[in-house]
Amino acid sequence: MTWADSDPAAERRYRAVAERALEPGALPELVEALFDESWRVRRLAAERLVALRQPDALLAPLLEVLGRRGQPGARNAAAAALVHLGPVAIGPLQRLLRHDDPDQRKFAADILGGLGLEAASPALVAALDDADPNVQVAAAEALGKTGGPPARAALERLLSRGGPLLQVSALEALTALGAPPPLTVLVPLVEHPLTRRSAWRLVGRVQHRSAWVLMARHLGHSPARDAALLAMGAARQALPGDVEAELALVVAQAPDAAAWLGRCLASEDEERRVGALHLVRAARLAALAPAVASAADAGGPAELALAVLSSLGAAGAAALAVGGPPAWLSMAREARAVAGEALVEHASPRLVPFLVELLDAGEPELAEVAVRALGRAQTGAAAEPLARALDDEALGGAAARGLALLALDFPDVTTRALERRLDAGPPSAALVHAWAGVVGAGAGPRLHRALHDEAEAVRAAAAEEAGVVPAEAAALLGMAVVDESARVRCGAARAVGRLRGAEGRALLERLLDDPVPAVLARACLSALERGEAWAAPRLAALAGHPDAVVALAALQAAVLLGVADDALLTGALAHPDGEVVKQALAAGASSRAVVAAAAGALAHPRWDVRAEAARALAAGGGAEHLPALRAAAGREVEPLAHQALVAALKALEAR
Repeated sequence: MTWADSDPAAERRYRAVAERALEPGALPELVEALFDESWRVRRLAAERLVALRQPDALLAPLLEVLGRRGQPGARNAAAAALVHLGPVAIGPLQRLLRHDDPDQRKFAADILGGLGLEAASPALVAALDDADPNVQVAAAEALGKTGGPPARAALERLLSRGGPLLQVSALEALTALGAPPPLTVLVPLVEHPLTRRSAWRLVGRVQHRSAWVLMARHLGHSPARDAALLAMGAARQALPGDVEAELALVVAQAPDAAAWLGRCLASEDEERRVGALHLVRAARLAALAPAVASAADAGGPAELALAVLSSLGAAGAAALAVGGPPAWLSMAREARAVAGEALVEHASPRLVPFLVELLDAGEPELAEVAVRALGRAQTGAAAEPLARALDDEALGGAAARGLALLALDFPDVTTRALERRLDAGPPSAALVHAWAGVVGAGAGPRLHRALHDEAEAVRAAAAEEAGVVPAEAAALLGMAVVDESARVRCGAARAVGRLRGAEGRALLERLLDDPVPAVLARACLSALERGEAWAAPRLAALAGHPDAVVALAALQAAVLLGVADDALLTGALAHPDGEVVKQALAAGASSRAVVAAAAGALAHPRWDVRAEAARALAAGGGAEHLPALRAAAGREVEPLAHQALVAALKALEAR
């Protein structure tokens, strides 16, 4: 097997298969390509064979390839093609299950399992009595993919009459089906060394307290505790409170429990890690908090690890601080995220020195965690490091929010920390936001000064915060709306939305005539926020603005203010940007003019616009639109758009 970039000949053969026209005459060539030495060519040939859509003609040659014992690559490619053929392959494969060659019978069982269709189960159940043990095992495994009541019953029967290998296959198949047998059937199997692991996994899926009791009892015995732990890992659901108490007692009685669970948390086996997480939570082993965080990975284990860390409380958070930032630097990204959330949740004054170390460690992710946690540390000692973090552009927003939270309990300390930063030199934008958030109505003088700062980001921040000084807000914003920087005027546009009274209207009128699209878009949203119906004519004009962001903002404001008439909506439908057209269709399904125009939008270049047009016609169209919908559905190639067109046809035909 070779890669395309290292085997030009294989690449040429791959392209030849890819470019071969899908016509009946291609069948022999594609079958021959199943024997190619390159796995890429074989895989593509199997896909192209299925794309021929000639299942009856394909079955015989594919089954013939299965019989080539010396060609494993070709056989596997043929098997993949048979799986893709779906139900039509069941009959021939059932007959293959009666072949004289056990190798052929095993292949048939594997492919029937790959189909995953319950219709294949009866033949597989019969194959459980095959004379060849390999065929029996393959049939049992396949039943775990096809399922159905007869399959489950047959698999359960194997647990009492089959040998260990067949029993393991049946156990794994029942696990795949999520169909645990009665607990009484499983109990003997958890004692056998060959079936123990698979049996315990099913015990974990038994929804009964007795299963948990069985796990707890075996966790106290070293020979069986690893397997019992796996059962807990398979369970996934939260443990009942009384069971947690029993498990805590078992863990407390095991002198090496912490060391054992630490090893389990570091295991590559996900079920082992999950089981260990359950036990750590039950026993409240706070010292294992770092190992709990490290056990996290994407998906379920990460969520469970976070829940366990949350249950460990302040003691667990303190354990996460052991070893300082260097220990955190060695954690994987997911582990850092989980540990960070736990640290923020249980931040306390005793953690401040560690959080400051984390802030200064030079890692942006760790610094962000430190800032969030400092904001919830419930101590004035957090004010100074948070104020220092305001100078970091990436941390400034979180630091400002943390200081506002801290100021609720420690207003004087927080204010003094900010004053020192303001007196030390030119302010950052985050420092201006923090000052306004902490000082409130007393922030006027500093905001006036900030509006004359050389940095446009600082002036923009002062403009955004003007509303915290109601008595001076209009004057502050009057300076901002004439600023040469569009960024500052955008900040003013945001603040105007929160400013009440006639003064706000005058400022908004000016902003709605701004030459910069970003300012115009923000002003449209502020008109909506203020409920300014008088702005309807200007919003109608802006709905046709060549900049899509402006047009979308104006359209949204007009619709929600209730001033979007037919002229505005149909004008938006003529916009060159598809997003504007789509929003106009979505907003105007109750308008006859929009519904009439929606028929034309069925030919729009963008499939999502065509889909939205179909939905508009479904909501407001009539029988006269059926021909256009039928024609559009006939030519539509995008699945989601076709689905919307079919739904619209059904809706109109039902009227």
